Amino acid sequence: MPASTSKIVMCGDYGVGKTTFVKLFLGGEIGGGYKPTIGVDIGRKIFDIDRNRITFQIWDLSGQESFHSIRKQFYSRTDGAILIFDVSRRTTYQNITRWTEELLEETGKIPIVLVGNKIDLRDELTEFVTTEEGELLSKVISSQTGIKTPFVEASAIKQQKNLEPFTMLGKTILEQKES
Repeated sequence: MPASTSKIVMCGDYGVGKTTFVKLFLGGEIGGGYKPTIGVDIGRKIFDIDRNRITFQIWDLSGQESFHSIRKQFYSRTDGAILIFDVSRRTTYQNITRWTEELLEETGKIPIVLVGNKIDLRDELTEFVTTEEGELLSKVISSQTGIKTPFVEASAIKQQKNLEPFTMLGKTILEQKES
């Protein structure tokens, strides 16, 4: 069965775990320490979803504000996006609205999955973004954009639900291509 190719972008502030998600999805290993993405990293994986084969071309965009102006060129021909925030850093949650606006300004309406990452850190913290807040943000994005935006909580580093955002996004992309 031929694989349909779809470009997806990983969006969110620096240090939220985008690169870890991508590396693990691609079957790689994660190294120690934080290394910021400079501009964009691109990976590719053939993925089977409900007896359909899809090739994801994954663009891991730098979350640093200094790359804002060049980041816009990387959104061209995007089929879907995973927006990620870090549940242990409220500012990354608050910035998702800005990321959504930037994304949709460049791509138009495309499928989006919202991810609250690093849930494994909640046990160590007194202040964090709750599940209810993530679900609320998902509903706000859906309401404001007209794009159904599911929410997933995950821990990329602990490999908890780290495949789910890709599967959800792939299903939505395949449904759109079939209709």
